[in-house]
Amino acid sequence: MQEVTATSRHYVDRLFDPDPQKVLQGVIDMKNAVIGNNKQKANLIVLGAVPRLLYLLQQSSSSPELRTECAVVLGSLAMGTENNIKSLVDCHIIPALLQGLLCPDLIFIEACLRCLRTVFISPVTPVQLLYTDPTVIPHLMSLLSRSQRTQEYITQIFSHCCKTPEHQTVLFSHGAIQNIAPLLIYHSYKVRMQALKCFSVLAYENTQVSMTLVNVLVEGELLSQVFVRMMQRDQPIEMQLTAAKCLTYMCRAGAIRTDDSCVVLKVSKVSDGPIPRAVPLVWLQMIIVFLNKAN
Repeated sequence: MQEVTATSRHYVDRLFDPDPQKVLQGVIDMKNAVIGNNKQKANLIVLGAVPRLLYLLQQSSSSPELRTECAVVLGSLAMGTENNIKSLVDCHIIPALLQGLLCPDLIFIEACLRCLRTVFISPVTPVQLLYTDPTVIPHLMSLLSRSQRTQEYITQIFSHCCKTPEHQTVLFSHGAIQNIAPLLIYHSYKVRMQALKCFSVLAYENTQVSMTLVNVLVEGELLSQVFVRMMQRDQPIEMQLTAAKCLTYMCRAGAIRTDDSCVVLKVSKVSDGPIPRAVPLVWLQMIIVFLNKAN
């Protein structure tokens, strides 16, 4: 244990070297050391690596490469235990990373977003921290178009941090529907799936969002039809279930009629025959909701 701690101390000490190149190499070596090693991650956190990494990340005098490597290491530390996440949040990692998103360097932005995604998907992270600064959500919306990675990370952050009607209102008022809808037909499955999850949490028990969704067009196709296509048998189960949730929430809100062709056809295909073993929850959920509404 002493040997491991001494090695960890050596990694932390190198972060304070007056030579910027040695600091950079020290961060890179730290990155390689913590991969898959939760004990090393815990030791580095206890020895004070996080405040120094955050300091280097926030310094405009740090090179873009150094700032990016710091974000990568912090993201790796966040992939450890829940105690690691708590320590990172206590060190104010979220405001530091959100500030980093103002940097014009795309690679650095992606590293910050990847780390933020890892922190926010943890159940111990207070999601309200995403909404503390009112400029954050609109800036995240503006970053959606920068790259496939920004689309994936930002939509995943939104889907995990939309927990209350107030969160839904904030995202809705800053153009979440218009900005995320085109991602439903993106070539990347990860992006499509995270975008779909966003619509699921936005529409949940929210009449305003549901009534807006029914009129949205994606490449000339109604959004409800896009959801129906995502429920086809050749799509992954996760996508089918989430698309069914979206349609169910829209129906509950009265945005879709119980006799709407886009859903009646889908339900009737199942109700007139056996329910596919692989996806019973999709169809059962839809059938129950529509029968309840009809009665």
